[in-house]
Amino acid sequence: MDVYFFNITVLRNRDVFNEKLKEVSESRIKKIKKLKNTDDRLRSLGAGLLMNFVRKQYHVKEELRMDKFGKPFFVNSKIHFNISHSGNFVVMAVSDWNIGIDVQRMKLVRNRVAEKNFLPRECEYINELEDDQVKQQRFCEIWTIKEAYLKNQGIGLRKPLNSFEVDLSEEVPKIVDHDELRVVQFKMDTRYVVAVCADQRDTEFRIEEIVV
Repeated sequence: MDVYFFNITVLRNRDVFNEKLKEVSESRIKKIKKLKNTDDRLRSLGAGLLMNFVRKQYHVKEELRMDKFGKPFFVNSKIHFNISHSGNFVVMAVSDWNIGIDVQRMKLVRNRVAEKNFLPRECEYINELEDDQVKQQRFCEIWTIKEAYLKNQGIGLRKPLNSFEVDLSEEVPKIVDHDELRVVQFKMDTRYVVAVCADQRDTEFRIEEIVV
């Protein structure tokens, strides 16, 4: 699997934003213009630029479409990809097999959010230590893995987050009763947690920052 990430901070320069806007598709431009929040517009443009990079990198000329659950795919292409964004980062994972990726910026999370969405053992893992920063990171670890799994399966949040369990008791996280899947997790910029849910056959892992 290849993971690419892009820091949208450079797009806060209006001249850079307007110049890079010319490089994305008309449908992407229309989508960006409909967004009211500035950061949402920057992230959407960043996603379009990452998509352009991947198209060029993998020689993809096929049309981009959405399946019935909203998961994007290239028509008649053998590559699988998934994209996510949070805060200043847009991330994209590419593989020969089904892939899901999620990035979250760590922030203060109240216990009731975890109790509503997670299983008891997952909540115990979050609250094992009293350090709030550790709790924030552990919450994001579980949340991103669950999101990445659902995106790997192509079902989004149509399946409740507490309907399956994430096991973080060992060095490598895993999804209980899904030995066919592999989880890769890492941090960016100390404040962001990223999780990738991939096929076990996807044994190689490479990460690259895309700079404009």
